[in-house]
Amino acid sequence: MIFDFDIQRTIAAVAFLMKKEGGELDMFLALKMLYLADKDALISWGKPITGDSFVSLPKGPALSEVYNLFKGTAQRHHQVKWNIFVSEKVSHSIHLLKQVDIGVLSEREMEVLESARKKINAFAPWDVSKWWHKTCPEWKDPKGSSTRIDPKTILRNAGKTEAEIKAIESSNEAYSLAKTILGGR
Repeated sequence: MIFDFDIQRTIAAVAFLMKKEGGELDMFLALKMLYLADKDALISWGKPITGDSFVSLPKGPALSEVYNLFKGTAQRHHQVKWNIFVSEKVSHSIHLLKQVDIGVLSEREMEVLESARKKINAFAPWDVSKWWHKTCPEWKDPKGSSTRIDPKTILRNAGKTEAEIKAIESSNEAYSLAKTILGGR
C-alpha cells in the first residue's frame, strides 16, 4: 500500500504541532507525534495525514520523508518547500520561518494531531523510544538501518479485516489515480 506524500499538508501538520508547543518543536518528539497521528488516521479513516511511508528506525517508528526533511536530505522539491517555512535544527529543535496556512488540515486531522501530541508529551523524552518499542507491534529493530513498515501490518494489528484492508488500499489507489489524472502531482 503506497500513499501520496503531501509536502503542504506535512508542513501544515508540523506548524499545527509547533503552535501547540509554543512555537518550537523538538525534532525527535515531532517525528513521533507525526508517526502516531498518521498511524491513527490510517486506522480511523484509511489515509494518513502526510501520505508518507512508515519506517522502522533504531529509536522507533518514523515517517520516511519527514525524517529526511528534518535531516535536510529529502527529495529536492520537498526540501525546497520545507526550507521556506521551517528552520534548520538548533539544539534538536525547529521553529517556523514564516506563517503557514493550516487550513489544509481538516478538523479531524487537527484532533488526531493534538491527541498524538498529548500522548507523546505524557512521557519524559528519554522514555518515548522505550514506550514505542513496547507498544508498537509493527516496529521491528532495523539493526542500525531502516526498514519499511507495511501499512497493512498496522491495519491488521488494529483489527481490520482483509476485506477492510483491501477497501482501504483500493480507495487510496483511486485517490492517487484521480490526483494524477487531474494533475495534482
